[in-house]
Amino acid sequence: MIDLKEIYDNLPLPKGNNLHSYSAKAIEGFENHRIGKNYLNNPSLLIFISEQDKDFYVANQNLFNLKVSHNLKCEVVLENKNIYNNFSVVTYTGQDSDIKDLFLKTSQILIQSLGRNPSNKKIKFIVGKFIELFKSLKEVPKKSLQGLWAELFVIEQSKSPEKLIAGWYSIPEERFDFSFGDLRLEVKSANSEIRKHFFSSAQLNPIGDIRIVIASILVNRNVGGVSLKEIIEKLNIKLSSYPKQMEKLHLTVYSVIGSDIDKINEVRFDYSLAKETYKLYNSTEIPKIESISIPKEVTNVKFVSNLINSRSIEITTDELIKPYLK
Repeated sequence: MIDLKEIYDNLPLPKGNNLHSYSAKAIEGFENHRIGKNYLNNPSLLIFISEQDKDFYVANQNLFNLKVSHNLKCEVVLENKNIYNNFSVVTYTGQDSDIKDLFLKTSQILIQSLGRNPSNKKIKFIVGKFIELFKSLKEVPKKSLQGLWAELFVIEQSKSPEKLIAGWYSIPEERFDFSFGDLRLEVKSANSEIRKHFFSSAQLNPIGDIRIVIASILVNRNVGGVSLKEIIEKLNIKLSSYPKQMEKLHLTVYSVIGSDIDKINEVRFDYSLAKETYKLYNSTEIPKIESISIPKEVTNVKFVSNLINSRSIEITTDELIKPYLK
């Protein structure tokens, strides 16, 4: 896969102080588009406009350290040649090196969705994903780093992670982490030696023909462990032939992390312990408050269950989900 960070790092600063002048290089496989650097050392994605005679019907934007300019006439300096052309330009205007790397990684992933000659409608849609992602980095995290790490661990353990990601939630507020037909898979992690987890009543009381399975993992924070960033890198390698799933992984992770992004390479968990203690349980095996015992006037019931006497399912996650895949 192309490495836009490496390309960007090797670009020289353009001469002068023209904000619309970029030192840039064509992106391999998507040569109409450029990765660029302005004189302030800001990374920019220059998106080729194939429908220059059509209006975007959208205002330029400057928010969340992202500056978006549509149909902008740019001076592109490439191998000592000056080229002038119109582009939609997305620029990260901050100076945080981790966010700058995220911008370049996001560009690397979303460029595959853009294609070589995107319509103005497609450009607006992809740029909108940029904005939503950077907006989420200013927000409160939607899940704990431990919980997200456990979910990514379950995906990474699969021989077909693209199938797990297809069933992964679109928004973290969904009741279950994964859905495959009539199967619901919920990931629980415990930072202790005891397999105790928090549950909502709905997570253990299926409705109709729904089957609920709990993936239980024991985790331990360890400076020598594996970080979120490292698990994501492992998955990126496995998903190299699945650009849509890679995009979903990238956008979902960072929308969940929010303002905790600075901890993505800092918080680490014992990978070997997680692997040794990873077990699957049918919801019927786990102690719970039966829904029939909960008055209709009582809602949002939550409790802690100890799985010490619960019998696990002796199959892999891939074997579990196979019958439920369409």
